[in-house]
Amino acid sequence: MPVPAVPFRAHDVPDQSGRTVVVTGASSGLGELLAGTLAAAGAHVVMAVRSLDKGAAVRDALSRTAPREHLELAELDVADLDSVRRFAAGLRGRRLDALVNNAGVGGVERRTSPQGHELELATNHLGPALLARLLHEQLAGSPDPRIVTTGTNLYRRFPVRLGPEDLDGRRRWSRGGTYARTKTLHMTWTVEHQRRLSAAGSPVRSIAAHPGMVRTPMNTGLTSRRDRALAAVLGALWGARDPEQGARPLLFAVTSPDVRPDLFAGPVGARGDALVGFEEFRAPVTDREFAALVWERTEELTAARSVARR
Repeated sequence: MPVPAVPFRAHDVPDQSGRTVVVTGASSGLGELLAGTLAAAGAHVVMAVRSLDKGAAVRDALSRTAPREHLELAELDVADLDSVRRFAAGLRGRRLDALVNNAGVGGVERRTSPQGHELELATNHLGPALLARLLHEQLAGSPDPRIVTTGTNLYRRFPVRLGPEDLDGRRRWSRGGTYARTKTLHMTWTVEHQRRLSAAGSPVRSIAAHPGMVRTPMNTGLTSRRDRALAAVLGALWGARDPEQGARPLLFAVTSPDVRPDLFAGPVGARGDALVGFEEFRAPVTDREFAALVWERTEELTAARSVARR
């Protein structure tokens, strides 16, 4: 039976006093908006940012509407697995209530991470997966622990070709296709993570939500004329929303007592006043055999097995 869409704006966020939330990519776009909204609702927000200088400027701006003491800066380049490990080590011993794996990249030239992985794979999948694994112990001590992934519904609109044997895209790479592929890979991993957490009896929930197509720097700051033109066409065709509306499903996933890991939350309805809608995941995200292969290959590439045993 379909789950009805619900209104959920910033003022609907429950009181977050006493909660500590990590938000990656918190110095721009959706991450900045999420950090400010959660801090204004009482949460202590760890703003995980690549540039501390840029992060400090954003924190100053957010301090106009949220208590400055609720906004903590921490350096994190999610594409660099060593940076992910240092960031997680810096949080050791602290109780966390939610991790929002929001940082992402798309529409860039082909480059590699410090560990030699294709940059979009490292940013959109490997780094977030490793971070989620490393912070499990801190999250498990919370009364309502959540890992929220900023996903995409592109896999419902385009056929996404995936192959766990070629996660780095050495044989298959394209500027737009790689973004859809790596985000879909991480959503597949996120759903598989929830299965494994549930089977292990962990209180942590792994949840995916998506903002739809939003007017954020990742879409409006493209350097290629071709990519800018394509983003403009798709924005007009699909109805690009402002960041505030795109953030609503993510805020719901992070804070609502009614969130369900088995449903994919996203904006629906009028472009100017989006509701939070819910749908079931579809293939390839729901393919359990494929998800198990993605999980195992991700463990190998991130060395998460050896980390988890320590």
